[in-house]
Amino acid sequence: MGKRVAVSSTGESLESPVDPRFGRCSYFIIFDENKGHRVVRNAGQALGNGAGIQAAQQILDLGVGAVVTGDLGPNAFRVLAAGGVQMFVRCTGTVGSAIEAYRNGELRETATATSPGHHGQGPHGHGPMGR
Repeated sequence: MGKRVAVSSTGESLESPVDPRFGRCSYFIIFDENKGHRVVRNAGQALGNGAGIQAAQQILDLGVGAVVTGDLGPNAFRVLAAGGVQMFVRCTGTVGSAIEAYRNGELRETATATSPGHHGQGPHGHGPMGR
């Protein structure tokens, strides 16, 4: 593995589901080959605007080299790409199974954002026309 890997998570354990939302996930579980794993609360989760940017900046500040998540918006994608972070998306299952898939080379790296920007319109990004 060699580098720090962050998985977006709904909870604080390896049995927690991978959170499909990167910017608004509850936690990041950070894996380090030499230090095991640790749980970090997502600082961007409660922001009205800029959750993806804040979460991506937090990932960079933690020295993470790869992210495993469900979807990435364009702002988070840009920040992570500029920081040289590998991004693996459309991941499901538990955090533990996602990290095993990463270790086994079973995940495909993305070169684009996988969801539209949400611009602070509630937890699911639906504006008045999107309901």
